[in-house]
Amino acid sequence: MLIRTVLWDADGVLQRVPRGAEESMRPAVEGLVDDMEGFLREALREERPALAGQVRWLDVLPGLLERWGIADSYDTVVNAWLTLEEVPGAHAIVRGLRAAGTRCCLATNQDERRAAYMRDTFGYDGWLDDTFFSCELGAAKPDPAYFEAVLARLDDPPERVLFVDDNAANVAAARGVGLVAEEWSYREGLDALRALLARHGLAVAA
Repeated sequence: MLIRTVLWDADGVLQRVPRGAEESMRPAVEGLVDDMEGFLREALREERPALAGQVRWLDVLPGLLERWGIADSYDTVVNAWLTLEEVPGAHAIVRGLRAAGTRCCLATNQDERRAAYMRDTFGYDGWLDDTFFSCELGAAKPDPAYFEAVLARLDDPPERVLFVDDNAANVAAARGVGLVAEEWSYREGLDALRALLARHGLAVAA
């Protein structure tokens, strides 16, 4: 069936952290804690409720840093969390799809502070058809409730919606609710993305 809408993940797909995608806090605290991996695991666990809009990440972060003895690093960690750049060429592909008549929307897990920063930095609301931030939907990928909330907003049958994400668990969850879903990371290159889109009848100029 013809794809009418493409849902785009943000981190690792349309944007990236210059120093390495899922470890944006590593450069900020490396050398300050004895167990870097343990700190990152706890940070991701503590962040999870913020992604669903249940708490504010900036309210949770001070306690996390205090437990690890690095309370003075708050500003440094926040700045690292908000260090993002556009994936070169990816936005142009999305704009090309939209110009050809395909609806394109953002589908991303973010806390409210980072979501606001992304809106200001990349202007997603201005050039995408819609933005689905997890903190505003009350559920975060890979929770099926996230995708169900998105589908309710789209008013599209799931088989006409393509979801592109760099996380295998998110892709599997999307397929579980009937979406067409593909895994792609900017590290694979734009040619791989164009080929992926072409497999679903979505042609993009090189």
